[in-house]
Amino acid sequence: MRAAGGARVGVDVGGTTTRVLVQGAGRRRAEVGSAPTPDTYDALLALIARLVADAGEQAIGGAGCGVPGTAGSGGVGFVPALPFLEGRDLAADLAGVLRAPVAVANDAQLALLGEAREGAARGRRSAVLVSVGTGIGGAIMVEGRVFPGAHGSAGSWGWLPAAGAAPDEVHGELEQVASGTALSRQAAALESALTAAELVEAARRHDHRAERAVAAYAARLGRGIAAIASVIDPEIVLVGGGLSEAMDVIGPAIAESCRRFASPDGRKVPVVRASLGPSAGVVGALWPALGQGRRRAGPGATDSTTQAAVGRREGQ
Repeated sequence: MRAAGGARVGVDVGGTTTRVLVQGAGRRRAEVGSAPTPDTYDALLALIARLVADAGEQAIGGAGCGVPGTAGSGGVGFVPALPFLEGRDLAADLAGVLRAPVAVANDAQLALLGEAREGAARGRRSAVLVSVGTGIGGAIMVEGRVFPGAHGSAGSWGWLPAAGAAPDEVHGELEQVASGTALSRQAAALESALTAAELVEAARRHDHRAERAVAAYAARLGRGIAAIASVIDPEIVLVGGGLSEAMDVIGPAIAESCRRFASPDGRKVPVVRASLGPSAGVVGALWPALGQGRRRAGPGATDSTTQAAVGRREGQ
């Protein structure tokens, strides 16, 4: 059952960009609004309010909001990309700004929810998202429900162990060696000092040095994905985030790593690009918003309330 009255809002607060998607009557959706993420909390609340207002809807019935970190009834937790969010009750504060109930969850978990509803995981009962950008995050769906974990951080694949990394309190080992940041470091270390994007483009042009560098990077990422496929045994693994745009060049090395290092069943799991692109987070955030008429999240919300909103499947 969906809530009656008012538009629904999906918000994706990223480390560099904040996106907002508004769905009005008749499931009509405005274009996704976006702007650089501010560096203060009050400025972020004001930006979200402005992006929602720009969509032209007057009454808001509910909103879902993703953050690049952990979130629960106690507020926002560990968010290394946006430390000004840590300890804030974003659900309550954003509910006050929008004058509507709000559910807050991990951005990758909402992105997987979007892919399950409208993207590459549609129709699947189990799926994993590996989100590769500045860092590495992700999410898990089991029996049709996105599993948030006890502290809201299930799917934090960047913390998997990896060769060549050192213990760090903020960045996990796989993130250190296989994130977009790691690829940027690798590209900058080349004699020609390329950016990560330039390195990928050179590999597309079959520059042999670039191809070797990208393959070495993708092999490290692929070994992590092989472990995930083997341990979780999902129907499908989706690669999202900024590096998903490079699946045409990193995909073969990822597949080879899965063949070499995954379990027999893990080798059967397809690894594909997430299909919703940068909009996955805001699309996923709409679905908790659609349930706000009967599931309150915001001031006084509980972990179970938010988790149910994130994991609920259509028709339930």
